[in-house]
Amino acid sequence: MSGIFDLIPDHVQTQVQDLAPYLAGISLVLTGLFMNPLNVPLPLFFQVHDRKKLRNRSKAYDPPSSLKSKKFLVLVNPNAGAGMGKLTYDEVIKPMLEKAKQSHDVVFTTGPGHASQVCREVAANPALESYDCIISASGDGMLHECLNGLLSNVSASSKGHNTRTAKRQLPPLAVVPVGSGNGVADSLYGRRCGPHVALEKIIAGKPSDIDVMAMTYVGKPELGLIYDLHFFCWAVFSDHDFLTENTLRWLGPMLKMVLAPAIVILRMTWYGGVLDFAPVEVAKDLKKHYKDPKSWPESPDDKTMRRVDDSFWCMAAGNLKEAGGDLSATPYVKQDEGAVDILMVTKSRGWVSRFRGLMVFLQAENGEHTEFDDIQIVKCNKFRLKPGKSRYRGSPGHLQLSGQEQENGEVEVEVRTGLARVMK
Repeated sequence: MSGIFDLIPDHVQTQVQDLAPYLAGISLVLTGLFMNPLNVPLPLFFQVHDRKKLRNRSKAYDPPSSLKSKKFLVLVNPNAGAGMGKLTYDEVIKPMLEKAKQSHDVVFTTGPGHASQVCREVAANPALESYDCIISASGDGMLHECLNGLLSNVSASSKGHNTRTAKRQLPPLAVVPVGSGNGVADSLYGRRCGPHVALEKIIAGKPSDIDVMAMTYVGKPELGLIYDLHFFCWAVFSDHDFLTENTLRWLGPMLKMVLAPAIVILRMTWYGGVLDFAPVEVAKDLKKHYKDPKSWPESPDDKTMRRVDDSFWCMAAGNLKEAGGDLSATPYVKQDEGAVDILMVTKSRGWVSRFRGLMVFLQAENGEHTEFDDIQIVKCNKFRLKPGKSRYRGSPGHLQLSGQEQENGEVEVEVRTGLARVMK
């Protein structure tokens, strides 16, 4: 190596040495903003601008005089958004709640499962009226934890109106967006709403009913019941989210959100699988956006359901419009209609090229992908999925609820009408 450096003129070496501190500083900034190894919290050096911006906007908050006093439980993931969780609480949540004269308790989570444990304890407490709302300051994943903690004691056999008594005893949920996947906040408070807009609407909001997907594993009762109020996915969307939350997590939020779609489109992985779904009636003015469920045969296992036995590039079920990452995957679903929208792309209904896959991602930003002939959307209140393996990679893919990885296997998902509430 020393021989190589000997070939470089002395004046060039001197210039490089003089520039070295500046180059190192630029590299450090780029590393913090874009790479962020191991997704560790950013040093305060990188948070100075964000802190000032957040603080100034919080100071501009002018709460209405008609606000009723509420008590909030705030759960904060301090590492969400590469350290933005703690910063958002210090500069947004705490000062805005104090300015609005709203009381609150705060818990900083220490790892996966902590939020669920806290909410489980809240649900077991007979004095539940002490909290008017539970705020999750993170991404969609921690809200998923909170929901399962709150509903941990709800009977697996509870359905429809039978669940309303249990629901009324539980505080509503809300989310202040801090993570990289903020589909719930985008759906409830507006796309890219940011923490200030979300919290302002939460403080002034009222509880609103929301349906919940209840998932069980076929033949595996020991795995119990898992709830979600947002998004179930398998195939391309779960492959995408697995990359952003695992393989590419060490990258910063900007790079991973650019690379993940490119990777899944280039792979173009098709998975064999069997999907049974129980269709429900669609409003007349929306029927043009949905496929006729009668175009699929009846399921031999249940005559009330329709069967899709095919190769899937995409299979997702949305209870809210926004999937996160500026994707309006199921733009016509309603949060409290007792049904979810299933989005499918199957090989027998139209081969999707890589260019077409790119167009699906791009058009999904505004929900315009539903106009494609090879996109199938159906409305149902129950579905059963038996995922198979991809032909070339030999992988069964990933099952996810709100971006949270679940064990792969045959699952049954049923919509529980108005099982939970959200503050909006």
